Amino acid sequence: MKHALGVVLNRLTIGFTFAFLYQITVGIATSVFSLPLTGNVQDLIVGIQKIESGQGLLFIFWWIISTIIITMLALVIVRYKKFLCPYKKEAILDIPPKITILTPIIIGGIISFLFFLTDLVIGLIVKVGSSTDVQAIYQAAINGDVTPLAISIFFSILAGFIVLGITGKTRKVEQITPDVTLEKFTNLAKKVSKKSRITKTSDTIGLHPGALVHVGQKKVEKVTFSVIEYNEKEISEDRPDLIDGCFTEHDKSKIHWINVNGIHDSTVIEKFGSHYNLHPLVQADIMNSDLRPKIEITENYIFLIVKMPHFTKSGELLIEQLSIIIGTNYVLTFQEEEGDIFDSLRGRIRNSVGNVRKLKSDYLGYALIDAIVDNYFAVMEKLGEISEEIEEALINNPTPSTLQTIHRLKRQLVMLRKTIWPIREVIDNLERSDTIFIHKATKTYLRDVYSHAIQIMDTVESARDLAGGMLDTYLSTLSNKMNEVMKTLTIIASIFIPITFIAGVYGTNFDYIPELSWNGSYFTMLAVMAVVALTMMMWFKKKRWV
Repeated sequence: MKHALGVVLNRLTIGFTFAFLYQITVGIATSVFSLPLTGNVQDLIVGIQKIESGQGLLFIFWWIISTIIITMLALVIVRYKKFLCPYKKEAILDIPPKITILTPIIIGGIISFLFFLTDLVIGLIVKVGSSTDVQAIYQAAINGDVTPLAISIFFSILAGFIVLGITGKTRKVEQITPDVTLEKFTNLAKKVSKKSRITKTSDTIGLHPGALVHVGQKKVEKVTFSVIEYNEKEISEDRPDLIDGCFTEHDKSKIHWINVNGIHDSTVIEKFGSHYNLHPLVQADIMNSDLRPKIEITENYIFLIVKMPHFTKSGELLIEQLSIIIGTNYVLTFQEEEGDIFDSLRGRIRNSVGNVRKLKSDYLGYALIDAIVDNYFAVMEKLGEISEEIEEALINNPTPSTLQTIHRLKRQLVMLRKTIWPIREVIDNLERSDTIFIHKATKTYLRDVYSHAIQIMDTVESARDLAGGMLDTYLSTLSNKMNEVMKTLTIIASIFIPITFIAGVYGTNFDYIPELSWNGSYFTMLAVMAVVALTMMMWFKKKRWV
């Protein structure tokens, strides 16, 4: 009962918020177009009726725009409903982070049509001329007429159910609509489609070893650079616009950290390779974002590839590749895109916190790896919160979206396992190496971060087992629900079998049935049916079947 009231309260909140924002939008559109707009499918009907005039086209154009606005408002409200709604124990809706152009038109069109039907039904109930604006509702309530207020609350609850119910089907609609995107209709788009920005490993087949070909998705348009130079006493930072600014003469008493955002430009990678004497295969590996984490130790530098997991604002888990080169008094890092998890490390360098300004470049390399491994803990905490929400949904009200969330969680855990497992090997090989670039003091810290990697692996494995158990729980819950439904239907059918038999006997077409001529035979038959039904119910209760 408490859960049902909480759901209704959430629907009231969602419906009121949606109706309030959408009415503002319709009011603005009415003023702009100078047309009597309703904000539902009635605008399309009017537009078709007036298609020969300019107003008809405006009505149709507005309706198409309104469907997109409806969907966008609904998606935003539903995506952030945990902050908006007072009842927090409701199941999570699976909303895709990206949708095609046709999807909001379809979703908005359905919501628009349902709102039209709702307005039509309410219009038949409410007396003509009743005002439903806020001031009129307030004034009527003061005068003792709560009908407008009750209708407003009822409409808000109904609107909440419509918005949440239809929006919850967004992923299914997105799957059946063709991938019609803006890029296919205009040459003015600044970004090309995602598919055209991805180069696969198969595209490099037949090329010579060390060929500089970017493999993966191009995530930035322009490569950017940042340079930090420091020692125990001094620090300087720079963000050169050109790559040549990274190769100015450096003070050998300082540690140089050069960070590159963007690995798709072969010219940039080739210049770094030439300046720092990087092997062609290393340069090719930097541009290949599909590689597993690994380590290569040479006479001139140490080359590492690690993976950085992070969540987007839409809740999608992304894995970004980071290439690290540790040399004498310098560290190079190559990232796929701007934005990383090293802001706290940069702050420690600026404020001279800890040993980062006191030790050599190997400690900076350790600090980068440590920040990445620590970020795995943050990611696992986020996945742990998602697991708790799924468990709560499984107990209260499992839905098809719950199953999709479980499958998405399992995929994310598989991604993490594929990245953290080889990182453990990378750290172990780095700690056990005899290279001159890793000092004894730094190896102590590497052993600590190695233990953290082991801990993350154990956490990931436990979470995978838990996710597998969630899937079993979901299937068991559905099976139990189905069994309950079948049991209820079976009990109802069992009760009506003897009743149907009695009705069938006395409903035959024989000319002479003695009981039909008795006084009160009809009521006697009803009484017998009632006694049979009550007897069977008592029997079912005794057997604890109901």
